[in-house]
Amino acid sequence: MLLGIKSKIPSLFLASSLLLVGGNASAALLDAFENGGFEGYTGNTNSFNSDVPPGWTTTEGTPDVFNASTNFRGFTWKASSTGGDFLHGIGWDGRAGSPYVESALQVGLGGLVIGQQYEISFEQSISHSDFSEAGGYWEIIFGAESQNSAPMELPTFGEAADWIWQTLIFTAASEIQTLEVVAHSTFGDRADLGIDSFFLGDPGTNPDNPDTPTDPTPPTALPVPGSLPLVGLGLGALLLVARRQRQS
Repeated sequence: MLLGIKSKIPSLFLASSLLLVGGNASAALLDAFENGGFEGYTGNTNSFNSDVPPGWTTTEGTPDVFNASTNFRGFTWKASSTGGDFLHGIGWDGRAGSPYVESALQVGLGGLVIGQQYEISFEQSISHSDFSEAGGYWEIIFGAESQNSAPMELPTFGEAADWIWQTLIFTAASEIQTLEVVAHSTFGDRADLGIDSFFLGDPGTNPDNPDTPTDPTPPTALPVPGSLPLVGLGLGALLLVARRQRQS
């Protein structure tokens, strides 16, 4: 009988360990989802090209691919901290007749854990030309959850504002979700916005984001409620074996 109990102990603890690992698994690092840096466009970036970079799909309006060298309204945009191309979108929520916003999305981002929190961080900028008249912000839609970035004020005429980081925390409601970015204006007039350097992953792990701790302390893994009975069962088996060994 003692041998039978001993033979069951490894399997009991294996089951307990697997459940603990599964219940406390951190979110898969998803900063490599397709083209978060908006790179790979080969067309003319010195015009309203009405294109999105590889991996992205236009959902409303005609967003464009720009970079720090884009200059066709008398000024150039500034480079984001990661450099390269970025997505330009017009927000014109007060346009006569109906709102006019430009947006793009990525479909089917998988590997998510339902109920797990994820960081979505990015850089944003805004320009002021003879076309733009208002401040603006980006709406981020991840699955069914929507959050807005901090509103940006209209900069000096003929300039683009410095890029600033935004950090938003979302909770996954599905294992596969879409990600959409939508440009908005704040005062009813037109806003010209830029967005770049997308990151999607565990909170506090974006190496490019200055708000990320330089030496983050990993969270202590605690057993989830569903795993506690198995842990108790395993400990009980060990105590029973120890008692019988003392009696023999």
